[in-house]
Amino acid sequence: MYYIREQKNIIEMLYKEAEEYNLILESIGNFAEKEIFPTAKKVDEEEIFPRQSLEKVSKQGIMAIPFPAEYNGLGLPFPVYINAIEMLAKACANTALQVSVQGMVCEGIRLFGNERQKNELLKEKGLVEGRSLAAFALTEPCCGSDARSIQTKAERLGNRFILNGTKTLITSPGEADIILLFAGTDKGISSFILPKETAGFKVAKVIPKLGFRGHSLSEVHIDNCEVPEENLLGEEGKGLEYAKHILNSGRMTIAAIAVGIAQAAYEKSLSYSKERKAFGESISEFQLVQEKLANMVTEINAARLLISYAAFLKGKRKNIASEVSQAKVFASEMALRVCDNAIQIHGGYGYTDEYDIHRHWRDARLITIGEGTSDILRLLIARLALK
Repeated sequence: MYYIREQKNIIEMLYKEAEEYNLILESIGNFAEKEIFPTAKKVDEEEIFPRQSLEKVSKQGIMAIPFPAEYNGLGLPFPVYINAIEMLAKACANTALQVSVQGMVCEGIRLFGNERQKNELLKEKGLVEGRSLAAFALTEPCCGSDARSIQTKAERLGNRFILNGTKTLITSPGEADIILLFAGTDKGISSFILPKETAGFKVAKVIPKLGFRGHSLSEVHIDNCEVPEENLLGEEGKGLEYAKHILNSGRMTIAAIAVGIAQAAYEKSLSYSKERKAFGESISEFQLVQEKLANMVTEINAARLLISYAAFLKGKRKNIASEVSQAKVFASEMALRVCDNAIQIHGGYGYTDEYDIHRHWRDARLITIGEGTSDILRLLIARLALK
């Protein structure tokens, strides 16, 4: 079963409608196992953007889970969405990553867009449902964590802006229909909605990388891109404030991806430890292997609870910057430890392609960096505590 007891118990702890939500999530788990999992290894090995899987995810309604019905969303609680993303990541982390990015951009438009933008982009163009795909472009060659220093500029000329600059380490911008992009204006950093067909917008190069090989990590050039002022998201000069809220959502979903990756590695290790024999018995009988398995499942469940707590608080419209950061730091570092132990349990086979274990480690490694490095998030957690 893809939808496991620990997830069910959390939903039952949080909601009186738990039976309904658990039925929905169980069907999503069955879908992920049958429709998404079978192609995950191929997506990684052949570096294929998982468009077919995403089309299936869209039809299943998974991307629409947390968004209001008025924008063709399902209006379900955020912890339900988190559980769905975890199961997608367990099946195929590359598919789950696009769902995470999609959710970030949709949440930004929902929170800060005007009614025209919400209706046109979220509903008519189908961003909420996944009929159109989105990318998020903040990082630049000069600066990652130091977003205040971005150098891409947007010069106002009457009722339009002219954008120039370079973005880098952007996830699959060439596959996206809409790019949420940040640039400096006279009033400060602002956020803009760029359709992919905007003249002067170009994916300049794809950067080879360690994991999440179903997504291209790209450098983007913005050369005299003309953008009408109605494509400004929210107020001019408030882009960094918006980015913080958007990244809170992204950190939660990417933490859920970390749990899904770890769960996949743990389950493979559990199964392998029962089958693999050494010195006349299954290695699952060895105390050192049992210790690894015990630590793996304990840390996975701890991370799952941290994320669910932050997701529940989001539904209550609380300030969740610290809780989300704690969940993301713990879950991402947990996933790396779990995947490292999974390789160790598999021994030499864990280092080979045959057992498909190192894929999980390679994917997990990104999550300690993307959507806020562990180092920066620890600073944020400490500063919020000291206040």
